[in-house]
Amino acid sequence: MKKHWIFDWSGTLVDDMGIVLDATNYVLKKYGKPTMDRETFRKEFTLPYDLFYKRYLPDAPMEEVENHFRKGFADSRIKVPVLPYAQEFLDALKANGCKLYILSSMDEQGFEAQAKILGLDRYFEETYAGVLDKREVIGEMMDKHGMGRGNTVFVGDMTHDVETAHHAGVMSIGVLTGYNHAELLGSSEPDIMVKDLSVLQGMLKLSVQKPDTVKIRGLELPTLIGVPDEERADQQVLKVHVDMIPEVNFGALADEIAGGVDYYQVALRLKTVALERPRKLIETLAEDLANVVLTEFSVANVRVEIEKYILPDTQHVGVEIER
Repeated sequence: MKKHWIFDWSGTLVDDMGIVLDATNYVLKKYGKPTMDRETFRKEFTLPYDLFYKRYLPDAPMEEVENHFRKGFADSRIKVPVLPYAQEFLDALKANGCKLYILSSMDEQGFEAQAKILGLDRYFEETYAGVLDKREVIGEMMDKHGMGRGNTVFVGDMTHDVETAHHAGVMSIGVLTGYNHAELLGSSEPDIMVKDLSVLQGMLKLSVQKPDTVKIRGLELPTLIGVPDEERADQQVLKVHVDMIPEVNFGALADEIAGGVDYYQVALRLKTVALERPRKLIETLAEDLANVVLTEFSVANVRVEIEKYILPDTQHVGVEIER
């Protein structure tokens, strides 16, 4: 088992091709060029990305192109989900004592926002984003974190990722969940090429021990909530379910509450937060509850589910978030 795992981001851990294509077409339209469909983009897009734009927009200043791309990216309404099996694979690696890192060409601010929203930021020892040519950075990463060549692997979805691994003399794994088709990715000769990360997890025979969890079920929260003013005028009671993964596992508590999660205090605090101010959305309340659990208690991860009893002929409506 390799100790150090470097991951590309886009197409490897998250499916952001839709939003990247949207932003790319925004750039092309700015210069009066034809837009691309998804399959054409997969065939044509390359890293470092300046080579791609030089091919299609040879006279456009790169700084100007990047500014247009950021604008198109920020304006796009396309959602970016975590790829299937990605989080499970990261959990398995962490459970087996591996150190995880990100090396990505994605804009640094965009990456940080995505990682936080998707709840993946907590997995990595350090992240390197906004890297145009990954070959110029991987050596610095390895030196800083004491990564030996024989104990490091780079996982990515594009030929540039595999070439970067070759450049550093580390193991390369190509995944077919992103930007390059199998034929193109295979031409770079990765050490292993897999359909997705579940296949790789199976090959490595990695299992994940279920983490210790503190649960609160059916906590009744009086609050003022609702989009219409008249709904917010009357207090209503929501039900909340909370799952908390503590920073200290149960075995280390030695039958003492110190260092653990006091679910009684958590419940009291959540009731206080629910009554602090009126809100229009249960989504907002869920975010507020999750944030207070993470910031005020010894909790590494929290899942909050809220049930609201407002829709006729329905048991309840609700939202669920994990942070």
